[in-house]
Order: sequence, then C-alpha cells, then structure tokens
Amino acid sequence: MTSTSRERVIAALEHREPDRVPIDFAPQLDFYLNLKHYLGLEVEEDLRPNLAMEVVPHPQVLETLGADLVLIPLTPGAEPAGVDVIQDAWGVGYRRVSHPGGGSHLEVIYNPLANASSMTDLEKYAWPDPVLPGCLEATGRMARGLYENTGLALVGRFGGSITGTAANLLGFEKWLVTAALEPELAGAILDRITDIIIAQDAAGLSATAEYLQVLRVGNEDLGTQTGPLYSMRLFRSLLLPRLERRWQAARHYLDRANPGVKILLRSCGSVRRFIPDLIQAGIQVLDPLQPLAAEMDPAELKNEFGGRLSFHGGVDIQKVLSFGSEADVCTEVQKRIRALGPGGGYIVSGAHTIQADT
Repeated sequence: MTSTSRERVIAALEHREPDRVPIDFAPQLDFYLNLKHYLGLEVEEDLRPNLAMEVVPHPQVLETLGADLVLIPLTPGAEPAGVDVIQDAWGVGYRRVSHPGGGSHLEVIYNPLANASSMTDLEKYAWPDPVLPGCLEATGRMARGLYENTGLALVGRFGGSITGTAANLLGFEKWLVTAALEPELAGAILDRITDIIIAQDAAGLSATAEYLQVLRVGNEDLGTQTGPLYSMRLFRSLLLPRLERRWQAARHYLDRANPGVKILLRSCGSVRRFIPDLIQAGIQVLDPLQPLAAEMDPAELKNEFGGRLSFHGGVDIQKVLSFGSEADVCTEVQKRIRALGPGGGYIVSGAHTIQADT
C-alpha cells in the first residue's frame, strides 16, 4: 500500500495500481488566485506565470486539494503578473490580452524570423543562450527543498517546445508553409532550436535529476481538435528526428543519474496516429489526453496502448470544467478513472491548464 504522493505516482507510472489514482493540478494565474481566495488560503508567494500564464501552486494549496505532483521549472516564470508587453529569450514579442469574463493570455505580436528565407538569415540571427544566470541555483534549491520537505512527486520542465518555438519565431502560418515547402530551411531552424533546448534540459537535469520522478518535454502540439496538425510523412521526416534527438539526450542523462524518471510528452489535440512512433522514440507518459479531440477516446487509448504508455490528464476543460455543474465534474473524473486507472498507468488531471473560466 502506497503512503506518500511520491510513492503513489511512482507506482502508477510503473503500471502498478496504487492506493488511489494520483492527482495533478496545473492552474493558470487568475484561476489560482480565485481558488486561493475561495479556500481561504493566504499564503505568501512570488507568482511569476510562464508564457502560458501557468503558475506553480504552493505546497499548502496542493496539500489542501490532495494533489500529488509539483512542477519544477528551469526559470521562475516569464514576468511578474501585470506586465502587458514582454519579449522572451528567443526574441518573440507578446502582449497581454484580457478576457471579458476574467483572466488573460499572452498573444504573440512579433515573430523575429518572419522574414527569414535563407540559411544566411539564420546565421545572422542572435540565438539565445540556453540558461539565464542564476537559474540553476534557484531550480536546484527548489527541487531539493520540495523533495526533502514534502512527499510530493517532482516533475521537471526545463527546455521548451521545439515545434512551438519554430512557430513563434516565424509566425504560425509561415512555419507550416516552410515546413511543407522548404524542408531544408525548416530542418535547419529545428536543429538550432533543438540544440538549445537539449542544453536547457541538460542544465535543468544537472541541478535536479536526483530528485525527479518525471521529466516533462513539450509542448509539442502535434494535433488540432479535428485531426493531426502534420501529415505522417512530414512528422516522420522533419519533426520526429529532432524530437527524438532531444528525448534520447535526456534519456541518456537520466539513465546515468536517475533511471527511474519517466519522460512525459505534452501534446494537445488529436495525436493518436503518432502514438506508436512516440513510444518507439522514448515517450513513456502522454499528456494532456484531450478527450473531445478526434480519435482520442480515453478508453480506446488505454486498451490499445496502456501496456506500453501511461496517461496524464483527460478531464475535459472545454465543456465540463468551464460550463458543467459540480455533479458533471464528479461524473467526468469518475469516468476517466474507470477508463484509465485500472492496473495503474494514469494520473488524473485537466486536459489543459485550469483557466479563469473554471
């Protein structure tokens, strides 16, 4: 019988049935502030949301919710809450867009390689240093403190998204056109991004590997609501070689430092057709398991891939968490646990970060 969150998560990811299905909780800033107020938890925090507006919950909040995992990022976040226009390390510009019903998101407003058309343009571009000064020390302290002072399972997230960074650098439409029509240029862009992200992963692991249970890689959003974003030919020829190089570099490091760590890929949308290749390339956990996307029925995925793959997520945020009743939420969670929980291999969580409309 498992007794701590960490043991519960390890059991589930080793496909042993734990005392209960582990719970993960990934909130965006505005929802998190509303939740703390509702719970009456006045904990002091320096909340710095990342570019997806996600924040790392305080251990006291996680304990109150019965959550079992906590995220360990390489940096403390993008900018303090309230800053409206920012630029990330890649030179991509963002503007904060407020929602009428509450909350906000950061929208890309500047793509630094929007006019790139040749290898010369890539040579001229000021590619970022992998790690900002001081990040490793802060990340290492955070991981050690949470490992020693809580029973939570630790999830490292260091390098970002290879395909998402390419889309932000060029602009989404130009990225897709370049990937389809200029694979040599697209491949060169991906190679440079991959090199930097591998270095970020290595830096984060150097400070935290001994404490981790999961390494999260992504967000490689390979699908849309209705189907894959990329053809299988393009995925296998252009994307997978770079993604696999990153995942295998992390696996090589972990096999020496902490071989029990599982590699989790975050990819939204309809990605079922890619799953056999993802498993072959070294992915052990798939997140967020978007249940309303095409071909992503959780019970079918468990039946087909559950012996080789664990799942994280699955609780619908598009309809149930945003518009459902408390009873609807209970029914949704129970449905996912019944489909995905037997025999282990499942961590229950939202099918995306929990947003302000929940």
